[in-house]
Amino acid sequence: MLNFLRSLFGMEEREGQRTVAGGPTEFGLREVTIIKDSNKRLSQLQQLSQRFQGSKHEHGLQAVYEKTRNIHAYLVSTKKVHELELFHVRQTDHFISAFQAIVQVQEQPASAVKSNAGAATKPARPRVPLLAPTHDMVKPISTQGHQQTPAGVRITVPRLYIPDIAIHTFESVTYYPETKDGQLVPHTISLSSTPREKETFLKHVMGRLGLENVTYVGNTHVTIPNQNGVIPTGMVPVIHWEGYWYALNLNDYRLFPVKISRNG
Repeated sequence: MLNFLRSLFGMEEREGQRTVAGGPTEFGLREVTIIKDSNKRLSQLQQLSQRFQGSKHEHGLQAVYEKTRNIHAYLVSTKKVHELELFHVRQTDHFISAFQAIVQVQEQPASAVKSNAGAATKPARPRVPLLAPTHDMVKPISTQGHQQTPAGVRITVPRLYIPDIAIHTFESVTYYPETKDGQLVPHTISLSSTPREKETFLKHVMGRLGLENVTYVGNTHVTIPNQNGVIPTGMVPVIHWEGYWYALNLNDYRLFPVKISRNG
């Protein structure tokens, strides 16, 4: 048990990179990475709990952190590491993203006022309810692409849009599903692939994203961002889920909403 805890926090004395068959943990490199990523998410939840200390969200965030920590401990102790990754993809990541967005909304007015040397007062932070409906979260305002603050500072409001794409009939995309023994095997997928090849691809995607009832649409040529800040241009697959089309970045498996051009 002591060796296992040391491996989680990077304090073990390693003589090599191989796992010992019959040992107390028997976690491969993939499982160790998932566990470390889970610890990072727990740290983010704890930081959010501290960030909202004293607010009406404090007890809810603390409860989410405690429950997530218990789930982490249980799934690791029972060696259900892949179920742990799926749990985070389905639940934790969306929860963290939502509250990080709330933090950004709360901090934006304050930073705008600090940048104004003549501002004497600090505007109150907007209060965003924990489980507010979507129509309450985004309200239309009568501006021409700018936001006017009480201090008179004009702030450009970013405009979000869904790009039009064209489906390529014969261009293929390579992806790398993982086998049971941890090997990455290259597969290709295109609009002209066989039904079995498409089924294999969808099985891989639904397993990685934790989604159901996903349909493969085809491939498109787009410029798509990565989490490391690089924005490459290349061919990516397009899927249909819950009535919408999404371009799938196979580097980090993020989804980006798109529209299919009827003229393409």
